[in-house]
Amino acid sequence: MGFHILLRDRKKEERNEALKVVTWAERDANDERSFIRIHVRNTADRPILYVGALYEGTEGIKRLPSNAPIVLKDEEITLEVPRYTNGRRTLARGIAFQDANGFSWVKDIASHDVYRQSRLRRGDPTLRMLFLSFGTFRLYRSTKKRMRRA
Repeated sequence: MGFHILLRDRKKEERNEALKVVTWAERDANDERSFIRIHVRNTADRPILYVGALYEGTEGIKRLPSNAPIVLKDEEITLEVPRYTNGRRTLARGIAFQDANGFSWVKDIASHDVYRQSRLRRGDPTLRMLFLSFGTFRLYRSTKKRMRRA
């Protein structure tokens, strides 16, 4: 029982550290602007790595990596997601990043909730976790079929 309590507390601490990554999207009222800016600010005590924006376009959800490989404490970066792909509007869904412990996380921009990626999954973990978290079954199902074929 004591071991279970220690594991639960450790997971809670890891989640609280991931929640300290603050994100918001900046959209202009002007539709002619070609990018949506996603701001990522690390307020956690440790750096985060491999930050990427997740957006939904015509071909499903894609990941746009940032130019900065590491975001230090109290540092902010901006990711520019294209507003339109193939003439259709895109939706900024969230960000994916890795914490200092090596765990991958997906953060939803709308609800500001975080989802931890299990190390045991195959395929692209950020996409699968994002599909499960947003409940978009159609997109998850098509990605699952694609992963099975590969």
